[in-house]
Amino acid sequence: MQARFLLGPAGSGKTFRCVAEVRAELRRAPDGPPLVFLAPKQATFQLERQLLAPGEGGEEASLAGYSRLHILSFERLAVFVFAQLGRPVPELLSEEGRVMALRALLARERSGLKIFHASARLAGFAAQLSLLLRELQRSRVGPARLLELAPRVSRAGRLEDKLHDLARLLAGYEEWLAARRAAGQSLEDANRLPDLAAEALRQATAAGRNLQLAALWLDGFAEMTPQEIALLAALAPHCGRMTLAFCLDAAPDADPAWLSPWAIVGRTFGRCREALRAWVPAVEVLPREAAPGRFAEAPELATLERALAGQNPSPSAAAPELTPHTSRLTPSPPVRLVECPHPEAEATFAAREILRHAQAGGRFRDCAVLVRSLDAYHDGLRRVFERFAIPFFLDRRESVTHHPLAELTRFALRTVAFDWRHEDWFGALKTGLAPVADEEVDALENEALRCGWQGRVWREKLWSKAPSGERKLETRNPKPEAQAPPHPLEPVRARAVPPFLAFARGLGAEAGGVNGATLVTALRGLWNDLDVERRLADWNERAVSLGLQRTAHETVWAQMNDWLANVERAFADEAVPLREWLPVLEAGLAGLTVGTVPPALDQVLVGSVDRSRNPDLQRVFVLGVNEGVFPAPPSPGPLLTEADRLELEAQGIALGANQRLQLGHERYFGYIAFTRARRQLAVTWSRADADGRERNPSPFVAAVQRALPAVSLETFSTAAWPDAVRLHELEAPLLLGDIRLPATLTGRPEFSELLARRDESRAALDQQHFSPAVAAALYGRELKTSVSALEQFLSCPFQYVAARALRTEEREEFAPDVRQKGRFQHEVMEQFHRRVTASGRRWRDLAPDEARQLVRAVGAELVPVFHDGLFNADAAARFTAATLVDQLGRLVEALIGWAAQYQFDPADVEVSFGLPGAELPPWRLELAGGRALLLRGRVDRVDLCRTPTGEALLVICDYKSSARKMDETRLASGLEIQLLAYLAALAQMPEAGVRFAADRLVPAGVFYVPLRGVAGSAATRAEAGAVTVNFQHRGRFDGAWLRVFDARGMSKGDQFKYTLTAKGGFAKRGNEALPPGELAQLLAEVEARLRATGERIFAGEAAVSPYRLKHETACERCAYQSVCRFDPWTMPFRAL
Repeated sequence: MQARFLLGPAGSGKTFRCVAEVRAELRRAPDGPPLVFLAPKQATFQLERQLLAPGEGGEEASLAGYSRLHILSFERLAVFVFAQLGRPVPELLSEEGRVMALRALLARERSGLKIFHASARLAGFAAQLSLLLRELQRSRVGPARLLELAPRVSRAGRLEDKLHDLARLLAGYEEWLAARRAAGQSLEDANRLPDLAAEALRQATAAGRNLQLAALWLDGFAEMTPQEIALLAALAPHCGRMTLAFCLDAAPDADPAWLSPWAIVGRTFGRCREALRAWVPAVEVLPREAAPGRFAEAPELATLERALAGQNPSPSAAAPELTPHTSRLTPSPPVRLVECPHPEAEATFAAREILRHAQAGGRFRDCAVLVRSLDAYHDGLRRVFERFAIPFFLDRRESVTHHPLAELTRFALRTVAFDWRHEDWFGALKTGLAPVADEEVDALENEALRCGWQGRVWREKLWSKAPSGERKLETRNPKPEAQAPPHPLEPVRARAVPPFLAFARGLGAEAGGVNGATLVTALRGLWNDLDVERRLADWNERAVSLGLQRTAHETVWAQMNDWLANVERAFADEAVPLREWLPVLEAGLAGLTVGTVPPALDQVLVGSVDRSRNPDLQRVFVLGVNEGVFPAPPSPGPLLTEADRLELEAQGIALGANQRLQLGHERYFGYIAFTRARRQLAVTWSRADADGRERNPSPFVAAVQRALPAVSLETFSTAAWPDAVRLHELEAPLLLGDIRLPATLTGRPEFSELLARRDESRAALDQQHFSPAVAAALYGRELKTSVSALEQFLSCPFQYVAARALRTEEREEFAPDVRQKGRFQHEVMEQFHRRVTASGRRWRDLAPDEARQLVRAVGAELVPVFHDGLFNADAAARFTAATLVDQLGRLVEALIGWAAQYQFDPADVEVSFGLPGAELPPWRLELAGGRALLLRGRVDRVDLCRTPTGEALLVICDYKSSARKMDETRLASGLEIQLLAYLAALAQMPEAGVRFAADRLVPAGVFYVPLRGVAGSAATRAEAGAVTVNFQHRGRFDGAWLRVFDARGMSKGDQFKYTLTAKGGFAKRGNEALPPGELAQLLAEVEARLRATGERIFAGEAAVSPYRLKHETACERCAYQSVCRFDPWTMPFRAL
């Protein structure tokens, strides 16, 4: 066997030489013995294209095809070896399968771990453990070696305990695999495939058998694992000749210095040469001037390559002054250094330059955008390139974790495991793979949230509620004997549920749990019942029909089937409860990724420096060249620290590169990135990251400046509109009015459409009123509304329009939220009053303890039936109900305690006017033009004090969940007039006098009554039991009736807030008692405010005009912020 190392710096023609030799061999003997070309997995497709492309440098025409050449990665090489030897490839457990097996192993071994026992159950730990075990396997370190090393290492960083745990887990994993093999499975870890292939080759060599490979070429590798080197050495006796190409400008006699860009490649070269020393490999070094050279048309790039490689460094030059961004008409220099304000601006700069290149006749495939890592850049690059309509290929593996099929699988399992919980069931329905439309899912979810449907409800027929009272609901899903018709959404449920019921039956209910085979069969059955494969194919075809790129759904389908196969391989007979399956399966789903083949030939490559391979590029844009980004800081991994790795290295175990070598590797990545282009290199960095944090340029920028002092720094932010390369660049400045186009452009079709959109946007933003016709259609001549709705209008007119005129609604949920808690307490107080009056007594006739016991009894009866058992759904809901009832018991005790001084009696509760079924009519306020406001509402409690003349003093009480006072500013602005409006309405309504058997109702006061009192403080814990709860009423009342409100004759109130001076007058501060006549004046002002508000509504006012009161705004609790277009940074609040 002839062995040869082909070395050379970037651009010297190593790949060109290898491809030329392969072409020559294929032309010489198209049907000869096999040829193998080894390359990184992500480079194999590009090599195939390069091999079949037209010849260069005077070569013959391109190849029409080939049969004897195999372009392989090391993983595929191992499979190829087994095929050539006529041996079956072992059944392999993939990375995802191994993570699932390790997750199950951790659950069993957790108690025996010394240091990893606490983190063994954390999400993601199994994946990190799998990566570390893979490092150990690739370095050929087994459990015995780890246990041997454990006592010899330092205990400072607890490395001994870590090695103990790793040895235990690795041994447990190997024993688990051995048990599978003993049971008849040919199961092997996929990471051991190179070792297995190497062993098979050594056995073949020992047996005198030869694969008779004509030649092997290797190119594109900077780093190789011991496994890969061993496989290469085992394959050597079977090759006629072997050529290994490495990016090195000379053959190093020893490992290069750790900071050298050649550190990693030099180590790899040395280990390969050592492994092949029996064949005395020759070393050929291609000179930098080798033809055809990559930098023949750009000598500046050749100079930069030499400098980055450490050849002929130029003396340092002072940093040049910043120069403006070049215009589109200026020819671009070969090397550009561009500072941008943020990462998205970097993407925009690259997109503009690429589009300029294409508009000048270039091809998109001539360009590439490289970053150190795509994690922080891929979203911005995708967004910008799509906006510029640039075809591109994002060279990254996409996560499958949240693909609809993975989500369906995850949520279907959780639905069965957790008895059809809402979030799990609707998670499955929302994947788009269930037999229901999106609109039907939305309607079903809204109703489920409103009614609290969960659990067995979904497995039974849905029924509509039987007729019931206004507030009392019967059961979550009434039975047919309640004479209720089927629910309108029952057909949707009947269509959606059967596949999942069949899935639940397929899983069974064995006491010992579910084994892997049963689980896989059930999941495949669910996928078949839902016709998942056809749906995914339809999604692909729909994307193509819309002119979009074909999606990865087919690849995901194959990947998910492989995942199922791994589950079956690993756990065929292992039965565990379904809930214990969930973390194991989730560990596998979390690691699923798919890679895609470039779907088009002419597109920009967007990738990371360490992954993407494309040697034939005219223009390269290296983005994100910032300190801490590129070069990337070393990261040792979460399980072994850098100190741990250095100590292991001192013991002869090198697990990948240490931090020093990683720094050298980063220099190599910089060398590769900056030497990819044939004609132009553009290096960009940002002054701040996406969150606005300041950033510094990378040391690479200074290195380029030292190599090429004539290169000046450029700045790029936003291009001037004459420099626009796409119409969309004009959209934002045109819509904002930042630019004015010349008349020669405004008449062109593409601009006229954009200007029309600008005018429409401006008109929409300036719209403050509906037209009279629209207002009349919305409101008619009589507007039936409530005082709270008018308060909403005064808070923000648009909020009123959205809620009341357009009738947009928030989704109602079956959950004990603040509103439901309030309704429940109102219901308890209503029933309490009804029972007291039904016994012929008044509240004041009850003893405090008796009243509290009655409240508890009412609450206990309402909990099971209120809102379909909302407060009886679970222990937390029942605790909430008990707390709410206890608060009411305290309130009633306080009210009855005040009865001796408070001369009013509760006359009625939940008094409605203008509502359906109400005894009282709406309060009618006449407006101009024959229009009218018909106000309706419900009063929580009406208190009366009857006088000897037949009149009755009227008090309106409003229950609030906590203490609240009536704010003077809000009152004057109309934002807090509901209680006063109710007082005026009942006082003016003749029917109210009849209803309460009074000749006239005299307005006396309005109050907020806190349902949860304010507790006082105590100096010691012993005194805390004696602390009283304050239920003071806050509002406004007529001071002329002070002694009716408080008959104690005191100068300061406790139930009400008032203070008398020594002369008997009301104090100027701390008073809610109004002097005689002021309450009547206040009611008149409220009525006038209501009429004025009605006129504004009928006038069509709909302005987005929220108020601000100190730190409070109308937007804080508004449900319509997503549609109102109000921007607090550019639009002013209406200050009160």
